Amino acid sequence: MTRAGNEAWPEGSFVQQLPDADRTALLDVGTPLRFEDDQILLVQGDAGDFLYVLTSGLVKVIVETVNGAHTTLAIRSRGDLVGEFALLDNKPRTATARAAGPVTALKVGGGAFLAFAGRSPAAQAAVTKYLLAKMRAASDRCAAERIWDARERLAQVLYDLGRQHAQPDADGMIRVPITQSELGELAGVAVSTAERVLKDLRRQGVVSTRYREITIRDLSYLDSIRFPRERRENPLPAGIYGALIR
Repeated sequence: MTRAGNEAWPEGSFVQQLPDADRTALLDVGTPLRFEDDQILLVQGDAGDFLYVLTSGLVKVIVETVNGAHTTLAIRSRGDLVGEFALLDNKPRTATARAAGPVTALKVGGGAFLAFAGRSPAAQAAVTKYLLAKMRAASDRCAAERIWDARERLAQVLYDLGRQHAQPDADGMIRVPITQSELGELAGVAVSTAERVLKDLRRQGVVSTRYREITIRDLSYLDSIRFPRERRENPLPAGIYGALIR
């Protein structure tokens, strides 16, 4: 984690990548808003003339297919941008963004964001790097679904959520406001498979589950099973799921 004033931003998030002066400039042009659990921030298909800078909480990125099915593709958290694609290419929103628990964000108009980026080469470079990370994550996810088994992929997603998108409570537990179905969608596995793996992890005391919440009780164990030893010695490219959910 790095700090700007008294604020800490997750490593690899867009805000964290900015120089201090640019970070302050971006935060100054935003209008602070609060969203309650399950409230929609953006709607797939809408015009995109603004984006959000997330300042707390988790946001689910959801895509609706032509047959009406919904799939959770990513989780965004503190320091991330939401809605920048449509703003930059002047095309409709590609996904719906929905709050997973309480969320605070800064709403930044399209003109203000483009002016902010245009004034600073460092900010332009940060935008490019951030967008490339999301594109790389999409191809990395396809590779992971062909190489890793379901247990490893689910462990990887839970590990990344625990490390990057949630803070331990006073009891040391990390509570993530997502459903078992959404976890399966993030890992690219069937709901029944996700439920079976989570049942085993509950039996081992690694996680516990309740309605719309998964509690991580043993992050180090998830770290040990997220891929086999031989893959740790010859790892796949970094960020297969980290970049996906940042």
